[in-house]
Amino acid sequence: MAKFEERINLNFPLEVLSKEICKKYNIGSFVDNKLIEIGYEDYNYILTTKKGKFVVKVFSNLRTDEDCKNLADRGSVPYKYGFSCPKIFEVNGNNLYITTLNNIKFRLLVMEYINGKDFYTLNELPTLENLKLIGLETAKLNQIDFRPPFIYDRWSFINFEKEYLHNIKYFDNELKELIDKAYLEFKQIDFSKLKYGYVHGDLIETNVLKDIDNKLWFIDFSVANYLPRIMDLAVTICDLCLDLDNIKNTQKRTKAYLQAYESVHPLTDYEKECLKKIIHCHQAITLLETTRERIEENNLSDENFRFFEKGKLGLNMVFNHQIFKCNKRS
Repeated sequence: MAKFEERINLNFPLEVLSKEICKKYNIGSFVDNKLIEIGYEDYNYILTTKKGKFVVKVFSNLRTDEDCKNLADRGSVPYKYGFSCPKIFEVNGNNLYITTLNNIKFRLLVMEYINGKDFYTLNELPTLENLKLIGLETAKLNQIDFRPPFIYDRWSFINFEKEYLHNIKYFDNELKELIDKAYLEFKQIDFSKLKYGYVHGDLIETNVLKDIDNKLWFIDFSVANYLPRIMDLAVTICDLCLDLDNIKNTQKRTKAYLQAYESVHPLTDYEKECLKKIIHCHQAITLLETTRERIEENNLSDENFRFFEKGKLGLNMVFNHQIFKCNKRS
C-alpha cells in the first residue's frame, strides 16, 4: 500500500481526498474507497458513494500539470467518438480536477465505473469473439483524427533503441541474443513508410474489461499517442492473442483479430512486412522494462513478474514460430 501512496505523496487518510471529490463532483456522500492494485505509474481507486461507484485516477507526482491535462484529453476524446471506454466526468467544465490538501497538490480524473473485471484479474484469454470485437474497436480508434502532444513511454517499441541501450546490461543469457536480434530488426524499420494514427499504446490484459453483460471496455489512455497504428496491433497480438501453450490456437486467434481489424482499416504492404519485426520488438521491450522495474525500481509485484514471464515465453514463441500470415495485396 505504501508504495502506491508514495506515487501521489499521500500522507493522510484517502477518505479526506474522497470527500473533497464527492463534494466538488456532486456524486453523493462518501461511503468507501478501494485501491486498484495494478498499474505502474498513477494511483487508481474505486470510490463508492450513496449514488454509486466511480473510478478515480490520481496522477503520479512525477507528472507535470501539462502532462496531466494531456492525459485527461487522451481519455476524453475517444469516448466522444463512440469508442468503448468509460466516460470521464467534468467539474467546472474541465475533465481534469486539481486541488491542494494538507499542502499536497493532487491532479485527478473521475470516471464511470464499469461493473466487470479485466482479463488479468479474470486470469483468462479473450475468446475469439472478444478478439474480433477488439480488432474492430482498435481500427475505429486508430481512425480518430486526434494528435495529442507526444508523451514518452518506456514500454513503447517506438522508443526501443533508447531503452535497449539503457537496459541490455541486465542480460547475459539466451534472452540477450533474442533481444539483440529484435534490436537489429528495429534498426531496419523505415518509420516514414508506416501509416500513423491515434493509438492506445497499451491494449493489454489489465486494460480490457469484460462487464457483467460480457461487453468489452477499454481503459487507461495514459500512453496514447499519434504513432504508427500497427503499434496497437503488435501490443494486442503479444498480450491478448498469444496462447503460450498452443501455437495452433495462437495462429487461429491472431488471424481472427487481424481479419477483424482489416475489415475496417486494411494494412499497407509495408505494414504487413514490418508487423512481425514490431511484435519481436514489443516482446523484447517488455523484458527490458520489467527487468528495469525489478532492479532499478525494486518492483517485486506479481504483476511485474507475470509480465516478465509472459514476455520471456512470448519472445521465444514469436521468434521460433510463424504466428500469422499477412498476404500482400495484388
